[in-house]
Amino acid sequence: MARKNVAVLEFGTSRISVIIGDRGINNTFDIRGFGEVNYSGFMDGEFLAPEELTTSVRTVLAQAENNARCKITNLYIGIPAEFSVNAVRSVSNTFPKKHKVTERDIEDLFLSADDLGSSTTHIVVNRSPIYYALDDNRRIIEPKGIVTTKITAMLSFILGERKFITLVTDIIKPLRIAKVDFVSEPLAEALYVLEASERDACAILIDTGYLTTSVSIVMGDGLVSLRSFSLGGGHIVADLAENFKIPFEVAEALKRKIVLSYQPEKGDYYEIVVDNQPYKIDAGLANAVVSSRVVQIAKMIQKCLDDSKFEYPKYIPIQITGGGLCYIKGARDLLQKILNKDVKVVAPPVPQLDKPHASSILGLLDIALKQTRFTTTIFLNIFKK
Repeated sequence: MARKNVAVLEFGTSRISVIIGDRGINNTFDIRGFGEVNYSGFMDGEFLAPEELTTSVRTVLAQAENNARCKITNLYIGIPAEFSVNAVRSVSNTFPKKHKVTERDIEDLFLSADDLGSSTTHIVVNRSPIYYALDDNRRIIEPKGIVTTKITAMLSFILGERKFITLVTDIIKPLRIAKVDFVSEPLAEALYVLEASERDACAILIDTGYLTTSVSIVMGDGLVSLRSFSLGGGHIVADLAENFKIPFEVAEALKRKIVLSYQPEKGDYYEIVVDNQPYKIDAGLANAVVSSRVVQIAKMIQKCLDDSKFEYPKYIPIQITGGGLCYIKGARDLLQKILNKDVKVVAPPVPQLDKPHASSILGLLDIALKQTRFTTTIFLNIFKK
């Protein structure tokens, strides 16, 4: 049988990326092809330059295929948080006598809970269990084979915007890829970078990108809350460029030099060289500019948590990933101070790929490979057929 070439496509807020890969040893990845193109991105749930999407998407797919020297046969497209909403449903089933829970029973719970098909703006793309409760009130994650007279399921559904799915589908369709599926990017990322024990107890995962930030509250194998807002690392670069009247690429280089935990004295400067042109930027003013924006992002994160209807344990730490803030020295400490919670930086648990900015695309690849390597019934609780 011909080997299936599984690929994932990620819409970042500054780049579109594609990875073609397979599972490596020790649960790592065998990356066979990669493509990446810069584009205008999206904010507030809208692409900033939709007219460039067709060329950008087809270019990056061709790059990955040429790099891997193969044709993509299975493509999983990540739906960013800004084009998604989540819904949580609780449903129960009582049996006339002691009953061993089957896969069919679990499917029936999902079907009876899914009342979301009538939405004209969104469509269910992923579904997953938060937990199951038995007749003795025990909460478990995997009920199959358990004997009980009653089972209650708390279930999470992720819905993608129909206009996003239609737009991307129309771009992909002429390429005649055999199998194309849409996957929730924040769900895939959470299932990948967070330990199962952390998710079972409840976890908070923040992904700060270039133009947007997502805030997920995760429990079990599902999201109980999903929020996003259009602020990220690119806004910090724009602030530096505007305040110091420097080119954008110089501001980007300056951001990488910033150390927020450093208390500059008068006359201290950050020195950078871009295209053989030296720049000296007042360190105190630069730190103040960056700190102001990080504080704003922290306050928006707190607002997303406050607006959540889910009562999460207040003692759990915030885990942050993505390339927007994780590479700014001292940003984690400032977030910790503003949010009054422990803040931990998390990244993919893979040697040489353990970078926060890779969390989302490797999360997509991980969930795609699980879906293609096993029967769909094993992932009945994740992928809606």
